[in-house]
Amino acid sequence: MNLYVEPGHPDAGAPLLGWFARALAAMDGEVVIAPGDDNLVRSRRPGDPGARPFVVVASGLPNLVHEFVHAIQFGRLADDHGIDYGLIPLDVAVAEQRRILWEELACSVISCAYAPAAVTDAWFKEQVEIQGVFYGLEGDVPGFAGLVDRTRAAYPGELEAVVEAAYRAVERALVAAGAPAEVSLPMQRPEFSGLWARYRAGIPVAADMGPVAE
Repeated sequence: MNLYVEPGHPDAGAPLLGWFARALAAMDGEVVIAPGDDNLVRSRRPGDPGARPFVVVASGLPNLVHEFVHAIQFGRLADDHGIDYGLIPLDVAVAEQRRILWEELACSVISCAYAPAAVTDAWFKEQVEIQGVFYGLEGDVPGFAGLVDRTRAAYPGELEAVVEAAYRAVERALVAAGAPAEVSLPMQRPEFSGLWARYRAGIPVAADMGPVAE
């Protein structure tokens, strides 16, 4: 098995943990679950467990799902999912860079789908509010929320298509790993619009920065 969980971790023994790990094994990844701020995919280092070329590090099951969705979107495991950090701040008027925004938001939605309903809104908020750094908006929660609103308005339907594709891809990957239907299908199937509306209700409206340039 490619799953290494720190003793006493609250997610130890969660059935979903094992199935996502099996799916990542098929992508040549070892999975390490340990509390902390590291949530990423990287090439293996000396002392890493197992023998597969990549290690997926996550602080818990929700974080692992988030990383898994990224891997599914990219099509394989790669250091930091192949993102070119030299592009930061990303320009959402550029299709390839805007796709990164949609994929990050899709990861947030899908990981909520496999989480208990009681923690969904809090987990969605946590994921969304770390995204501003990619757009020169680190710590500017209203500013990033406004950017998402303007970009969705400028490119209607794009985000929804990415989210739907991610749902289907994750379900297929779990089935391929042998997961039964009651596991491969998410506990719930939230849409971005509902999660975003609840989140947005608690965020001040930023100054109008104008439409997204095309």
